[in-house]
Amino acid sequence: MKTSRITRRIINSSQFPPYEQKRRGLIGWLRMRILKLLALLPLKMAQTVFLAFNGENGDTITVFKNVTKWKALEVLYTYPERRKKGKISLTDKFWQNFLDNARSIRNRLILVKKELNLAIQETSKDKELIHILSIGSGSARSVLETVSSYNGEFPNLQLKVMLIDMDPTAVEFSGILARKFNINGYATKLTGNFFRLERDAANFDPEIVELVGLLDYLTDKQATVLLNKVFRILAPKGYVITGNITPNIEVPFITKGVNWPMIYRTPKELQNLLEKAGFSSENIRIKQEPLGIHLTAIAQKLSNP
Repeated sequence: MKTSRITRRIINSSQFPPYEQKRRGLIGWLRMRILKLLALLPLKMAQTVFLAFNGENGDTITVFKNVTKWKALEVLYTYPERRKKGKISLTDKFWQNFLDNARSIRNRLILVKKELNLAIQETSKDKELIHILSIGSGSARSVLETVSSYNGEFPNLQLKVMLIDMDPTAVEFSGILARKFNINGYATKLTGNFFRLERDAANFDPEIVELVGLLDYLTDKQATVLLNKVFRILAPKGYVITGNITPNIEVPFITKGVNWPMIYRTPKELQNLLEKAGFSSENIRIKQEPLGIHLTAIAQKLSNP
């Protein structure tokens, strides 16, 4: 009965906004032509275009100054809410809607939260205490919003969270979010090195590991080492939810104009990393958000390496 109640809640939940979709027709055609022109710009000119007419505290300058960090992602995550309140400039509104890389980040957030819910649902069939570890957690918005959605609804289900990030400001901000969502007592926040998981997460035994956004900056060797550490600390039947950005038409401008270099991987390349880390191919699912820019992989530990 417990599981069926959770299942109905997930299916009928209104907490997930609709995905942002591809632009088609004339607008889509014009956008593609503009992107091809932007890709030809030299670095300095591309950055000048991106930062033109931007306010001192606008989204565009915040992203530019904080690429790869949690502050840039929070600007992208919270855009729809701030837009509704009329707190967005025309320049910021243009880039937030023109660049599919920005829109796909918001889609990724929705997809990861859905997969976290499903992993909680499946794990709750056997356990009433579920440990969730977020590595390279940043603001940990996807984990904290998901956990907070269970507040008080299922008294027999306990969700414990551990957040690990190398940036102390990210850890501090995730603490603010945890208090905002009234789950601070259920969350442990650490400033730690991702590659010392055996030490930092000792005795935590996570049933679910969220590792989204970090692989975009790791070489194949580094990613394999980290995923193998995740495999070893993951509880039997546990899930890892990870992902990677894929090659796309906006790469030249994102790299030069936004100054945001990343390591792009195909679905097959992402799957290969997980297999090298110890996960069996039949226990790996890879999904793409509707814009096709961000991959989300869900792998379950059903065997030992």
